[in-house]
Amino acid sequence: MADPVALLETAGLRITQPRIQIARMLFADGQDRHVTAENVHDQLASEGVTIALATVYNTLGHFVDAGLLRPISSSRSEATLFDTNTGPHHHFLNETTGKLTDIPAGAIPLDLLPQPADGSEIVSCELVIRTRSK
Repeated sequence: MADPVALLETAGLRITQPRIQIARMLFADGQDRHVTAENVHDQLASEGVTIALATVYNTLGHFVDAGLLRPISSSRSEATLFDTNTGPHHHFLNETTGKLTDIPAGAIPLDLLPQPADGSEIVSCELVIRTRSK
């Protein structure tokens, strides 16, 4: 179980009650998750924690800047998903349900990708494979 205060301190973030509450929700159990700002806001509200939605958005942005979260754009019309797994990996995105599922690192070898025409080097790749429920 991750200590939210220690996590924030290690990330160099100022300690505030909203940040502690959001970090607790996202990281305390050690499970990777994909959330939207609305998911976080609703989950905290269901626990009796009152934090403005704008504060949740701002806090998630600070967590991204500190390297605690990785933003995943699902589409132009959908909300940004935030991934607590910041290591290299890919995703399946079910367009019917909106569910994002991790694809393990190394499951899609980078050497299968075409090389950039300008001779530059591929350093990472984030692939989102879109699916639909039948």
